[in-house]
Amino acid sequence: MEDISPLAVDIREMRLDDLDHVYCIETSAYSNPWPFQSFIDELTRNHWSRYIVAEAEGQIRGYAGMWLIAGEAHITNIAVDYSFRRRMVGEQLLLRLIEIALAEECFSMFLEVRRYNLPAQRLYSRYRFKPIRVREKYYQDNLEDAIELRVEDTTSADFADACRARRAALAAALGKEDFYDDDSSC
Repeated sequence: MEDISPLAVDIREMRLDDLDHVYCIETSAYSNPWPFQSFIDELTRNHWSRYIVAEAEGQIRGYAGMWLIAGEAHITNIAVDYSFRRRMVGEQLLLRLIEIALAEECFSMFLEVRRYNLPAQRLYSRYRFKPIRVREKYYQDNLEDAIELRVEDTTSADFADACRARRAALAAALGKEDFYDDDSSC
């Protein structure tokens, strides 16, 4: 029987020596994965990028990344090892990306999500990401549309309240007093 209990993970910055594990997740999660070199470039050349990994039991269980440009955070990818999906790993990664974006004074955030990826859309809506537009035939593997989701104002009370509520719910589900050990802004 599949374990779907919440899994607390440690989240840290992605390193070059993580890329073999990250790429295994990338190729199993996406039918049109990024080239391996793209991850190397994100970590070594793109000074606007921030990439993180989620670890449990010494193994990488997921990763996420974003670009921080001109006060805006563009979430580029969130992926979780198939065996650890539905265990709140993706939400922990998303919340950490939000924390990083806020610390870097990003005033808006956005991402693209597949039109038919309803579980991901539900997760993002809990954090007040709203659909802005449809990007037709965005995904090259099957020409599925993408929905651009956006938080227009990360300083709004609505966004802050949603983040605090989700952070508390996540901590409770994981059996932790707080989601992070440090003083985070959300």
